[in-house]
Amino acid sequence: MSTLDLCEECGTPRIITTEYLWLTNGDIAQKRDQRSRIILTECENLDPLFQNIQEIIGMPIEHIILDCIRRTYLAYCRLFLPDNMPELRKNPDFNVRAIGDGFIKLATPMGVGKFKFVDMRYEGDENDFYTVSITEPYSLIMCVACHCGAMEALFGQDQGVRYSEVSPGVYHITSFPQEHAKELKGRMKMMLYTPAEGAIDLERCGTCGGPLKLSDNKWYLDRGVIMNKTANRRLVIMGPNQFDPIFKELEMELGETIPEVVVEAQRRFTRTGFFAIDEYGNKEEFRDGLAMRGLGNLTELDIKRTGLKMTLDNAVLPLMIVGMMQGIFDVALDIDSHVEWELSEEGKLEIEVTPT
Repeated sequence: MSTLDLCEECGTPRIITTEYLWLTNGDIAQKRDQRSRIILTECENLDPLFQNIQEIIGMPIEHIILDCIRRTYLAYCRLFLPDNMPELRKNPDFNVRAIGDGFIKLATPMGVGKFKFVDMRYEGDENDFYTVSITEPYSLIMCVACHCGAMEALFGQDQGVRYSEVSPGVYHITSFPQEHAKELKGRMKMMLYTPAEGAIDLERCGTCGGPLKLSDNKWYLDRGVIMNKTANRRLVIMGPNQFDPIFKELEMELGETIPEVVVEAQRRFTRTGFFAIDEYGNKEEFRDGLAMRGLGNLTELDIKRTGLKMTLDNAVLPLMIVGMMQGIFDVALDIDSHVEWELSEEGKLEIEVTPT
């Protein structure tokens, strides 16, 4: 049975429940390296979030996004390569295309869009390249960075990348040998995750062993798309540590106001109506939904006209969650609000939203 086959009971691709662990503390970890945390989350807010950040700070951030996502995906793809890759690359019969196709097979059930091989050259010199196409990208700039990271894992050397729209909704992404800027090397380091015990006990699928709540989603493997059937929103599986380095690098360049900028950018998008407060009326359902997505362990949620209070242990994407909850409160009451939050070193996120 192929790992891309869907579970007969919950409809989840076998590779998802084979490669990832849903822990009792509201987290998802990679089985191959449990120091790497994974999330299943909405993705239609990502490009608007980046655009809002650029508008607020008045400068492009594409180069920072590219470098952070490239590094993360490089580390991820290395987990699937044999230990003797340096020797394999020296072999004249080294099948570059087979490994590239393998990376595409890995990416498809993650909901990133549909990658396809286009063209390549591999002679071991500066004229080499590897081109793929992408349709329905979950985030175009992040897909560009993912291809660059995958090719760095494959070829074992720095890669540059370029992309263009070749027909409506279809993009070509080409990687090629290019050394990275020296000022970026050694920066944007990822934080490794340390799993902790918890008390969340998600109901399990009797066939594949994954959370039964995954059946709320539908995988379109022919398109590389995941949709939540209830909310009709698109989801993606990715590493949350792709984002923290982006925000920390922006903070390094632009100052300490960046956390507030990220929260405000996410609040602006949420106020467009993408999320709704009635999705979170039941604390237990909300807690299980967050745990199924690997976003942490909800321990407190109180929403009323006088304010919103929320506590989330093992929180990931804290700034985005803060902005989302503030935006949800604003839309529900049709008001402006003030938000305060605190994130402990252990990952405990406390949020308080009050009307202004």
